[in-house]
Amino acid sequence: MTNIATIIDTNTESMKDMGNAVLDISKRTPVQISELTSTLYEIRDAGISADDAMEVLEKSAQLGVVALGTTAEAADIVTSAVNAFKLNGEETQKVYGYVFEAAKAGKTDLTELANGFGSVAAMAANANIQLPEYLSAVAALTTTGLPASQANAELKSVIAGVTREGKELTKVLDQLGAKSFKDLMEKKGGMVNAFKSITEAVKSDDAAIISIFGSIKAYNAVVQLSGDLNGVYTESLANMENGAQNITEAFEKQKNTVSAQWQTMKNNLETLSIQVGSAMLPALNQALQAITAFIDKIPAIVEQLKDWVENNDWVQSALIALGSILTGLAISVIPSLIVSLGSLIATVAVAAAPFVAIGLLITGIYVAIKNWDQITAFVQDVWNKVVDYTMKAWEWIKPYVETALRVVLAVLTGGLSEIVIYFVQNWDKVKQTVSAFWEWIKPYVEAALRATLAVITFGLSELLIFTVKNWDQIKATTIAAWEAIKASAIAVWNSIVGFLEGIWQSIKNLFNAGLDAVNKAWTTTWNGIKDFAVNSWNSLKDLANQGIEAIAGIFQGGISIIGNAWRSIWDNVVNIVSGVFNTIQNTVNNIISWVQRALDKINIFKSEQASVNQGSWAIGGYTFGGVNQIAGVVHGGEWVAPAWMVDKYAGVISQLEAVRTRGFKSGGLVRGATTNNNQRTVNQNITQNIREGVDFSIAARELAWRARFS
Repeated sequence: MTNIATIIDTNTESMKDMGNAVLDISKRTPVQISELTSTLYEIRDAGISADDAMEVLEKSAQLGVVALGTTAEAADIVTSAVNAFKLNGEETQKVYGYVFEAAKAGKTDLTELANGFGSVAAMAANANIQLPEYLSAVAALTTTGLPASQANAELKSVIAGVTREGKELTKVLDQLGAKSFKDLMEKKGGMVNAFKSITEAVKSDDAAIISIFGSIKAYNAVVQLSGDLNGVYTESLANMENGAQNITEAFEKQKNTVSAQWQTMKNNLETLSIQVGSAMLPALNQALQAITAFIDKIPAIVEQLKDWVENNDWVQSALIALGSILTGLAISVIPSLIVSLGSLIATVAVAAAPFVAIGLLITGIYVAIKNWDQITAFVQDVWNKVVDYTMKAWEWIKPYVETALRVVLAVLTGGLSEIVIYFVQNWDKVKQTVSAFWEWIKPYVEAALRATLAVITFGLSELLIFTVKNWDQIKATTIAAWEAIKASAIAVWNSIVGFLEGIWQSIKNLFNAGLDAVNKAWTTTWNGIKDFAVNSWNSLKDLANQGIEAIAGIFQGGISIIGNAWRSIWDNVVNIVSGVFNTIQNTVNNIISWVQRALDKINIFKSEQASVNQGSWAIGGYTFGGVNQIAGVVHGGEWVAPAWMVDKYAGVISQLEAVRTRGFKSGGLVRGATTNNNQRTVNQNITQNIREGVDFSIAARELAWRARFS
């Protein structure tokens, strides 16, 4: 508290009231009183007024407890924020919550957050960056393991880069319709959103970002906050407004721990002792002053008595007579008084012992203070003599001790210790000799090693050595060459890619057009066949009904004969209609077989485009080419189908392609399959039988294949 008195006006502020306020805070906060008083000095020295100082002190103490730091560190970051961002009133109260949430959201604590914050706070405030978003950015960067001090340094580089507003940044700001970075923050809603807009404007070009923000450190902060860490930053910023409430809840939990309760109890006891001492201090000061004044007067009183006795003969005679009388009384009275007063003296001695002790202590302190220089000089002189005698004794005995130790070590180590001692004593000479020998032999060793390596590596080592020695020149030449051909190479590559994409688009459009034509043709044909069959059936049925009715009306009497004739006619009609429908069915099945095979071929082709063209045969797929043409390699554990089987069983191959393309690892329904195995088998057999009856070329190829391997 004495230090605080040096920086405040004690005429307007009461040191007593200030001390009592600190003691009251210590009763509620588990922080040492000495730490509170030293932090109060820092708070007042930072320019915090007397009205706000105690509140800042108590809340800083609470923040230090919950954020794993000290009261001084909490007060440092809070006062720096208040002064840099010019906060007051309710805004000041929120600072503690902001800092707490930043420490909680990041991989850091209060100690690390405070390290470096003061050096960047003013820059952030001048750039119109809000305190919550700055602290959220620091917290997000620390989640990757980056220390908070380094995060502060990276953001400092970012702010320095954007406030400089170089040519590259100005160009991007014009593109985004902003007059300055401050204007861009206002338009986009904050610092990190502005970073994101800039990176998107340059299409995440690393070189452009580094050029705009001015350094690798700034680039690292901008890219991470705009990308992977953007979610962490956003969440931390959203939690900032609840920081004040969260810090109160956290402090109450910390306050109930055993260590906090113990510190609070010690604070209360220390407060009590300070208050008792403060009450007794005035009386003790008066007593010390009185004793000091009396002791100062004793030499003068003694001198006065001495002069008075020496200058008055009658006083000397009276003293001699008084001495004689007192001597006689002492001889006759003192023995009996000693016996009778023994117990009284003992009682008085016991009762007076504490007072005597206090008096002796006070007297000793006074004498020590009055003669401190003489006592210090005496003690220093004694100490110097002790040191001097000790050093002289050691210098005398040192050679004998060293000799004895060297003999013992030589015996224990077999003489190695003497070698070590020699090297230590003559190290400079040994080092100089070894260095000279190495400089002499070094060229020969290097030449021998290079020759050996050249023989072993067939000259590659020399090429490597040349490359290392001339790396900067090779790198510069390579970069220059690349820059020279870069534009042409990119243009050629883009042309190739565009050409291939055009071919693929044409093929895809062709197949899509063919597939659409097949679908339309089949739909039109089927509708025509269906309409023809229905109309024919209705006509035949009407004709038959009319014939029956006519015959029944004319030949009512010959019903049995007519009935037999009708049954014969009806059977013939049924046979005719059945033949027509069988023909239609065979035709439809042939069309279905042809369409299905076309679709299977398209699916196989699409599968080939999706897998084989990727450059690896390990994932399987359809291979194009002739029967006798080698189109790829196979692997152990695989099953390969010949070309005629691919054509003959194209539906099965298509289903296998669908399974291979999709895969069973992720699960799910396989396209083209049904959940009814019996139905799938029947449909497959019907399709295969139809194809076997229609496609004679496939059958011929099958027979040729079987004959070749029979």
